[in-house]
Amino acid sequence: MRTQATYNTGTTTSCTHCGEICADGTINDGEHVFCCTGCASVYALLQEHDLCAYYQGDVPAGTSQQGVERDSTTYAILDDRSVSSRFIEYADARRFRVRFALPTIHCASCVWLLERLPHIQAGLISTEVDLQRKSITIDADPRVLTVRSIAELLRSLGYEPLIHVEGTEVSRLQQHKEATRRLYLRLGVAGFAMGNIMMFSIAQYLAHGAQSVVIDPVLMSVFTWLSIGLSIPVLTYSASPWLRSAWAALRQRTVNLDVPVALGITTLFVRSVVDMATGSGEGFLDSFAGLVFFLLIGRVFQQKAFDAVTFDRTVRSFFPLSVRRSTSHGDEVVAIDALNVADTIVIRNGEVIPADAVLMSPVGYVDYSFVTGESVPVECTHGALIYAGGKAVGAALQLTVTMPVSKSYLASLWERSSGRTSRDGYRQLSDRFGKWFVWSVLAVASIGFFAWLPDVSMAMNVFTAVVIIACPCALTLAAPITFGTGMGILGRMKMYAKNIGVLRTLATVRAVVFDKTGTLTSSQPTVAYHGEVLTRDQRDAIIAVASQSTHPMSRGLVAGSTPLQFAEHVVEIPGYGITGTAGGHQIAIGSESFIKLNGFNMDARLDTQSTLIAIDGVVVGEIVVEPSLRAGVPEMILDLRGRGMQCQVVTGDSQRDQALLSESFRDDEMTFRATPADKVAHLEQLRESAQVLMIGDGLNDMSAMAVADVSIAVTENTSTLAPASDMIIPATQVHRIGGLLRYAHALRGVVITAVWFTMAYNVAVITVALTGHLTPVITAIMMPLSSLLVIGISVGGAHVYARRLS
Repeated sequence: MRTQATYNTGTTTSCTHCGEICADGTINDGEHVFCCTGCASVYALLQEHDLCAYYQGDVPAGTSQQGVERDSTTYAILDDRSVSSRFIEYADARRFRVRFALPTIHCASCVWLLERLPHIQAGLISTEVDLQRKSITIDADPRVLTVRSIAELLRSLGYEPLIHVEGTEVSRLQQHKEATRRLYLRLGVAGFAMGNIMMFSIAQYLAHGAQSVVIDPVLMSVFTWLSIGLSIPVLTYSASPWLRSAWAALRQRTVNLDVPVALGITTLFVRSVVDMATGSGEGFLDSFAGLVFFLLIGRVFQQKAFDAVTFDRTVRSFFPLSVRRSTSHGDEVVAIDALNVADTIVIRNGEVIPADAVLMSPVGYVDYSFVTGESVPVECTHGALIYAGGKAVGAALQLTVTMPVSKSYLASLWERSSGRTSRDGYRQLSDRFGKWFVWSVLAVASIGFFAWLPDVSMAMNVFTAVVIIACPCALTLAAPITFGTGMGILGRMKMYAKNIGVLRTLATVRAVVFDKTGTLTSSQPTVAYHGEVLTRDQRDAIIAVASQSTHPMSRGLVAGSTPLQFAEHVVEIPGYGITGTAGGHQIAIGSESFIKLNGFNMDARLDTQSTLIAIDGVVVGEIVVEPSLRAGVPEMILDLRGRGMQCQVVTGDSQRDQALLSESFRDDEMTFRATPADKVAHLEQLRESAQVLMIGDGLNDMSAMAVADVSIAVTENTSTLAPASDMIIPATQVHRIGGLLRYAHALRGVVITAVWFTMAYNVAVITVALTGHLTPVITAIMMPLSSLLVIGISVGGAHVYARRLS
């Protein structure tokens, strides 16, 4: 049952939900106190659904409901489909996906609650919260909920979504600007207070340091209380990030890296105020304000470093997909940035739809597994709305673009896809290291304090200096900045990693498995047809069907030709072949097993290891290719072997090109005619003895990439998105694989160097602090200095070792 709340005046306790101070008009249910009816209602809702564990997280966990607009028509505009469609990323008869910006998300408890919304509201399928971008993605049943009802549910819990145009992107930018503004405002308050308190302190130092200087006691008292007054905003506002973080950790019965800093700040302030108020000393409020000021200086530099890395991850991690656009002069391949509303595009089998569009073909099948997680293709008819992120299955699709391309959405599809590498490895290690480090620092500081007794003043100096100057920067800064900077450098070379965990895993690789066609060899080899003489209609039909495939063999067959017909009923089985109908002819292009599977007659005179072409049930010829290795591949293989790497080729092609590869691979290192299942089995066996990197073209190798420890998709003039891959590189950069692995290993070395530097730095400065030779201001300068040095090592090392990519 819902909690019945009663009003109670005169209390000044904190609200159970949001933590705000409760003034007159407090609501008391007999056990809990709330600042307003809104907070009481949210608490009752969570209690009803047994979700009060929400309040065990950061404090305050909830968002204050005081003054929240309760106008029921606020979200009525979302009933307008033209408005609600701006927030819908996908929709069908059974589910729709909506994304909202939630500016009030602020802690882990918010994430915990929002990801459990399906327990509160029927019709919600799943929720996914992005704390960094302050947004939520919700899958819901359209038969139960609407976009408006979801928005109103979020508002009822204190998370009011933005509903203006471009809400998510604008929110993200506004939140970043607001956070930066607050940081600089805190810095300004601390700097102003530090300068004025230091001026007041000069008079006090002169009065106590020179017998000839006499200052009116009343004036001295004014200076004292002005210093205290100026220091209070420094404590309550400028130093609040450390104090809040430390308090939240302690309320959860744990410690984080802000606990010793907050302890040092509080100790210095309380001791100074007591000394000055009682007249037992001059205090250290100038040092206190200076401490907070220099800590904020360090945070500004850290923020700038992370901003640079974040830009590289969010903007440069988007790889430039291309798409075929139909014009009056024929089809042309353009970057998706060049697409405009009303453009007609052709999406081949396996390619990703880059923008919302209307289907112009009579019928088509779209795989929305990237969007919804369901791999069953959806049948669409002429005029149906096709959402960005879907993948064409079978026949190519003719589409008319209805919405501009959203880069960030396509990038998020790749980032959200499953993978083996994790960006949280160093974060977890950092958390474990942080707890050990904090307790060790507190123990050393306490030993120093008691060692200096009965000199209380020096003991406090030593304690404060130790807890402030100790800085475990290596694991909290070095790993994300080093690998993030490396991702930016690679991005400028058009080599895009999914997250920093990819580079960390690449540093441990001991075996590399290559696909052949499109990876080691050119994706557009010289292709020749051998067989019966074909009529013009038959040649046009073959080109029409082959043009709808992204396989390198098909692209080579179509190279230099413009399809004059549009194929229908196209079905492609990756790794085997493609069938379709064009110009009244039934066409099949593929391997011997594929041709037999489709019931076509075989001609014994043909080399059945070739790619065969059949027309209207009869095999008429074969495709003969003259492949060539990509430039630099032999040298790259030799380089990898020189570093002790195992190198193997696993391909679905025939042994026709074995001689081409024999200069770089032994016979036992080459596997031909391997099906996708064979590739998976091969990699699983190899992983038993080594960390394995799989490199393929991203189409026929997706299942193998999914089981490798780390994978790289090689792309060339294609818009096939490979969500199973962890990294994407252009075909022109394949020869840099060896350099890439060396660079990843060097980046790990940079992180290790930063760790040892931090250890040495802390041992040295803590030793000096224990001797009592460091004042609070000096410690405040040295703490951010160590952070800046670690940032310098990380960024500098990432750039210096970038030459290993050559």
